[in-house]
Amino acid sequence: KLVAEVFSKLSGVSILNTGHSVSKPVIHGMHSNRVILLNHGVKQESQQWGLEHAPELDPFTADEFEVIKGAQAVRYGADALGGVLIAKSQQIDPNKLSGRIDLIAQSNGRGGTANLQLEGGIKSIDGLAWKAQASGKKLGDIKAPDYFLGNTGSEELNFSGTLQYKKDRNYFEAFYSRFATDLGVFYGAHIGSIEDIYARIENGEPFEKYDFSYKINAPRQQVSHQLGKLKYQHQFKNDYQLDAQYSWQQNHRQEFDMRRALEDNIPMSDMVLTSQQLQLILKAKSHSFGLDAGNQVNNNTAGTGTTPIIPNFDNYSLGIFGIHQFRLNQWILEAGWRYDYRYFDAAGYRYKYTDAQQNGPQQYLLEDNRSFHNFSGSLGVAYPINPKWQYRSSVGLAWRAPTANELYSDGVHHGAGIYEIGNLNLKAEQGLKWVHSISHKSESLELTSDIYGQYIHNYIYAAPNPDSVRQTIRGTFPVFSYSQNKALFYGLDLQLIWKITPKINYALQASLVRAKNISTDSFLPYIPSDRMQNSIQWYYAAEGKGYVKLSHEFVAKQNRYTEGTDYVAPPAAYNLFNVYITHPLNINNNPFNLSLAVDNLFNTSYKDYMDRFRYYAHRPGRNFILSVNYKF
Repeated sequence: KLVAEVFSKLSGVSILNTGHSVSKPVIHGMHSNRVILLNHGVKQESQQWGLEHAPELDPFTADEFEVIKGAQAVRYGADALGGVLIAKSQQIDPNKLSGRIDLIAQSNGRGGTANLQLEGGIKSIDGLAWKAQASGKKLGDIKAPDYFLGNTGSEELNFSGTLQYKKDRNYFEAFYSRFATDLGVFYGAHIGSIEDIYARIENGEPFEKYDFSYKINAPRQQVSHQLGKLKYQHQFKNDYQLDAQYSWQQNHRQEFDMRRALEDNIPMSDMVLTSQQLQLILKAKSHSFGLDAGNQVNNNTAGTGTTPIIPNFDNYSLGIFGIHQFRLNQWILEAGWRYDYRYFDAAGYRYKYTDAQQNGPQQYLLEDNRSFHNFSGSLGVAYPINPKWQYRSSVGLAWRAPTANELYSDGVHHGAGIYEIGNLNLKAEQGLKWVHSISHKSESLELTSDIYGQYIHNYIYAAPNPDSVRQTIRGTFPVFSYSQNKALFYGLDLQLIWKITPKINYALQASLVRAKNISTDSFLPYIPSDRMQNSIQWYYAAEGKGYVKLSHEFVAKQNRYTEGTDYVAPPAAYNLFNVYITHPLNINNNPFNLSLAVDNLFNTSYKDYMDRFRYYAHRPGRNFILSVNYKF
């Protein structure tokens, strides 16, 4: 959840929530496999297809976060219809020992987070640098303004290590990280009968009253993600540079439910996704050429006693690309092209439902293989109007193959509390996106404005079916089915920082997304509504390190909604207020920052349209957060 909140502070990025422990970033109304996440230069490959599957990345491993929303995103892969999120670290200084300690305590959940990081070099080996980092988190049940949300605790234990070595024209880097989390899934999302599910939706909150607890019981998710990277870089004398990178990832996801015939500690779903990727890039002053090759293997571990929602599959990919930069007077032009080929082979058991259900659904063996290939392209220009104003424009063509869950899903997604049905007839998406940006930077004002439009052919989405629920031995769940249509997205992102005085700043972020199903002339589900964040910040300490900040967030009601297409209409608009106080201190001439924040200051009771659990519960109430950060 924390990594999504970090990215959401960037202009144009919002959050899609599933309950109170799972969040994922949304760019221009798109998320999951339409947004590429680069984790230390590696495309994150995990079970990211589900709305209830948060990015398995520890934000403490990174020093910088960046969002790319324009056409240049195609250089990172064929799936970047929404954009690219980048988490990266600065180069380590091998000549000194340094580090940081972070301690965060919060009242809502009655727990906290801790992080420790050390980095430095080895005197006997010139040019060798290292970094070691570890973090952990433990939270109990989250509280809405008026009640506890039973079984919403979470735990994390993460660590990472980096080695860097530079000598002459050669640079080597090795990186490894392991992210592990255990998440409770809100009890109220798993319901026994058809009558009960509609009663809970009408009530809008749990009938049960839960006491606070740190226990994480079924239903729950247990996920670990390992990432290893080896990188070599060589600088030739003629200004050419060769980058070679190999990466390995393994994502192990287990989902547990309250079982009847077996013990709750036996998972209902046990998937291991292993990915390997090799990337070669040759760079010159104005041109770069690259090759990507990768494979994925998804295996469902036997012994769950259930039919896996996702079948076993092998996925092979090959891509070649080029990036070219030109300068024409004051104009800067960038052109990119890419060709990708993917081969997909799946095998597993599915269910066939008939009109007469006296004997229950019929199980059959699914064996399916298919291939996808297409070109991507981008063209961007930048023009400095004057020293303070700059104009950018980019147009890009991107595509995305359907994922395993979109094709083959047929079962309960425990984390979201829904029954999901795939579509074997899906074709690849193809999107054309145009982004115009204008920015201004002066001593007192910084402004960035993005206007964008994107047409997507064969847009794939999961739509709720309010006329149906699916009753299983594990309970009764809302049904979401995959389909595809032609879609049009357009909108605006605005970010402004106004330095009213040297000690008082005003900041504004606003985003508007419009999305239409062109094929049916209707609205698409789960598109972010209009939102605006503004804040006033007073710097009371020297060098701008101590400040008091009051922020306000307004989220409008999603009125672009077709009546009768969801189990309940979008919730009302809401306003949230937050307060932040940071006080700088020094220990042995090293910075020591003490911070206090209050989220949802007035304990507002609200629901968000982007929350899949809004059917049954409200969002979290007031939360006091005390943070200590020490760098040495």
